[in-house]
Amino acid sequence: MKNSQFPYGINAWIFLNEDEPPKTNYNSPDSCFQSLIKYKVYDSVTSLGIAFFEVVPATKGSTIKMGDSSHPGGLTNQDYLNYVLRDARQVNPNIKFLATMVYSGDNTLASIFSPGGNEQEEATNFANNLVAYLKENGMNGLDVDWEGNVSTRMTQSQFKTLFSTIRSVFDKQPVKYYLSFTPAWPTNSIDYPTVNSAFDFVSPQFYDGMPLSEFVSAGISPEKIGYGAQFEPGNAAPNSSAQQVWKKVSNGFTSNGTSYDYQDIFMWRFNSGNFQFEQAQFMILNQLANPLPSNTFDDTPIVGAAGNPNITQITIRSGDVLDAIQTVNTGTGPYNTGTQGNNTGVFTLLQHGGDSGVAKTIDIPLNDPIVAVSGYTGVWYGWRCVLQITLIGKSGASYGPFGTMNGSAMQTPFKQSAEAGQSLVAFKGATVSVPLANGSHTEVIASLNAVFAKPFVAQKLNEKTLSL
Repeated sequence: MKNSQFPYGINAWIFLNEDEPPKTNYNSPDSCFQSLIKYKVYDSVTSLGIAFFEVVPATKGSTIKMGDSSHPGGLTNQDYLNYVLRDARQVNPNIKFLATMVYSGDNTLASIFSPGGNEQEEATNFANNLVAYLKENGMNGLDVDWEGNVSTRMTQSQFKTLFSTIRSVFDKQPVKYYLSFTPAWPTNSIDYPTVNSAFDFVSPQFYDGMPLSEFVSAGISPEKIGYGAQFEPGNAAPNSSAQQVWKKVSNGFTSNGTSYDYQDIFMWRFNSGNFQFEQAQFMILNQLANPLPSNTFDDTPIVGAAGNPNITQITIRSGDVLDAIQTVNTGTGPYNTGTQGNNTGVFTLLQHGGDSGVAKTIDIPLNDPIVAVSGYTGVWYGWRCVLQITLIGKSGASYGPFGTMNGSAMQTPFKQSAEAGQSLVAFKGATVSVPLANGSHTEVIASLNAVFAKPFVAQKLNEKTLSL
């Protein structure tokens, strides 16, 4: 179940022009696009903003089309758009697609209006053509990236006419179409009453440094505001990790003495030069916002999206049995580089299990990864669970045992070992709720399986960046 705190969900952009790693294309097994499918990153997305669409002439007025770009193998952006619409929906049938409009050049939304033209007629023609395009392509709305040329060439009057007309045409449709506004900063060309009446949600690009107060002071209703996030190199807190963003947004914000929730989180983007870091952080962020609905857990997809980086820190809670486990993975590959530009990406996964027992944090050297996990399962006061675990490093270093096994019965030993060249990268398993002496309950680890893999490191041949 999605977290009702964010009525418009956890969203992300994807920029179809760029291929990572270089010289791959959409269909290459190690491409950033295939990672979204393989690890089901799309399953965490409410709305996907697909960048960038342009305004082009139509039979009557103007409409939109995917911007042009060529890719290895003769593929085009239109091919990529068709693939994304097909594949993302196969992973997540409920995903929504927003056409993110280009903000620079001569084909922005400002080009809808011609000198001396009838602005209302031009806006109406565009809105009708826009709906026809969205219907034909199975898309769900328009996302307006407000910066650059579009923000300087469109007048405030044109802003009001265009977006109030789009809203009116959207509202006449039998299904819901969404209008999203993602400004980099407030401008005099924005008609703020229209923002508040026409747009479903507004996600300022806070990572560009403009504080929330500036958007509210300019006239955007705090009831509309979401949070624009980014996990690209050079970003500072609170955009350095999923946990930082979650800490920032989870408690909402206060404006003029009134408390508000953010309407969504919108992240730029899924396929930049550190796509493994971005995709994994997005998945962690989604788990923070939408806790797992069952007692099972599996960190494999998140760690896989990150490129299978080694576990470098484990926090284990234990007493009689294994109460909880939480890992930190550190990647050194070029595509899981973190935001601080130190050629490493740190992924703090969620804790699995409860808060009973004593917490012990162990650091695992990158050059001495865990290659075996052993221990005992059994019955503890009638509950089947993991009684004890021990971790073994490649050098033979031993960590543990964790769990005294006091009060247990049917102690069954187990050992899971890595194949040559592999190391421990994740855990999957299940928890069970058990009663405590004081009448409360806690979670303990009911089953645990170690996941071993060889880190995936793609060759990075060049750097390409684009700002939203």
